[in-house]
Amino acid sequence: MKLAPQKEHFKNEIVGAEEFRHVRAMTRRQILLALLPPLFFGTGFTIAKPAVTHFPPLFMMLMVYTGIAVVLSMTHRERLKTPWAAIVVIAAFAVTIQGAFLFWGLRSVPATVANLVLQLQIPIAIVLDWLIMKERLDARKIAGTALSTAGVAIVIGLPEVPPPLVPTAFIMLSALFWALGQVLARKWSRDTGVGILKANALGGVPQLALATLVIERGQVESLTSAGPLEWAALAFVGIVGFYLAYICWYSLLKQCRMDDAAPFILLMPVVGIITAFFVLGESISPAQMLGGAVILLGLAIVSGIGPFQREERPR
Repeated sequence: MKLAPQKEHFKNEIVGAEEFRHVRAMTRRQILLALLPPLFFGTGFTIAKPAVTHFPPLFMMLMVYTGIAVVLSMTHRERLKTPWAAIVVIAAFAVTIQGAFLFWGLRSVPATVANLVLQLQIPIAIVLDWLIMKERLDARKIAGTALSTAGVAIVIGLPEVPPPLVPTAFIMLSALFWALGQVLARKWSRDTGVGILKANALGGVPQLALATLVIERGQVESLTSAGPLEWAALAFVGIVGFYLAYICWYSLLKQCRMDDAAPFILLMPVVGIITAFFVLGESISPAQMLGGAVILLGLAIVSGIGPFQREERPR
């Protein structure tokens, strides 16, 4: 009898039992909100291909986040509640480092392949949520993570012309740093979804400015030589792929657990591949289709959707 309170405390602390029971069911409004980030991320990420091929990647992100910082400073005047030390760390992972690896990789990898490989961010985010936020992690999630990793290996290794290894590794690193940034934002942020995006922009702009100045070349030439296609792609990426996508995503993270929100990002490769096929004219190989199916199966297991739906713990 003396151990019962300790056992209950352990259950609530590690598994989050009360939260697990009461936050499990998403409202209709939350589900509709959750459908928007993969739509915006998928189209924006794919359309970024011509923009990031023309503009230096960090310089492109600097332009995007400078625009976001200016707009939100005028439209969202509420004072940020998140400590600046946390803002700087979150922005470093969620903006600067992940963005650099992502767009360096996208320069040399087809958008269809990049969309599939990038989905490693979902099981990584769930594992990091377990490590940092003490969310529940079980054998099902471990098995799903291993399966999705095997799917990435298929995408990389089976095609007749495999994607280049180093750029693909950059995209995988981007998935890691993106996931870490999102978990830290969920843990440390004290602001609304719009506030988190504003904080990321304000914290990320100085980092991006320093990084592009030190690492990249050709910024001025990219501005003077850009045509209507490059400017249109940049505007679309900034407005849809960053501004709208992250406002919806961070608003969702403030309302739901990571393992409730993350499964909806599984729609991103579907949207991205369709966009790449119709807009960029990219083809899809059988190996990419097989690897993509394995990735999505593993992610479905991790996220507990479809036939792998999670069961509620009995009271």
